[in-house]
Amino acid sequence: MTEAASTLVAEPVSAAAFSPFGEYFDLAAGGDRVVTTLGDGWTDRRSLTAVLQTPGHLGFTLGAATPFAVTGMERHQHTREVLLCAAEPVVVAVAATPRDAPAAADLRAFTLQPGDVIVLAEGIWHTACHGIGKQAHYYWMATADDSIADEWVLPTGGAVTVEAAA
Repeated sequence: MTEAASTLVAEPVSAAAFSPFGEYFDLAAGGDRVVTTLGDGWTDRRSLTAVLQTPGHLGFTLGAATPFAVTGMERHQHTREVLLCAAEPVVVAVAATPRDAPAAADLRAFTLQPGDVIVLAEGIWHTACHGIGKQAHYYWMATADDSIADEWVLPTGGAVTVEAAA
């Protein structure tokens, strides 16, 4: 593992905090951007608006545990990417650096709880999600195009260690 130059503590995700990187939906709580439907023994919530602008693929990833060193980030210039927290909380690091590599100084990390959904805008640098202290699964949606290679790039300024909040 590459030695990290600094440490970043993940913060709880919220619409305001995440807005520079894309959109946030709290499907567990609902709200004005979420449609809720009730039935006999069930409650359903979905986003009020479409989260992808192109046909999408669904993925299921097992992320390693926190803490983790950000030694590589990727971005997608051709699609938004939706990250959906499954049964366990996860942490993701993001950066809105517009250059060919994310800047370590631009990194922010967010904790997503079950029901939290983030939609990364096109061009936002991000890591995989990581479970808090243990491996955890999460879902993602994006337009997967095998002809496009989304390169994993080391942040300028060096690796950053990301920790979950105590």
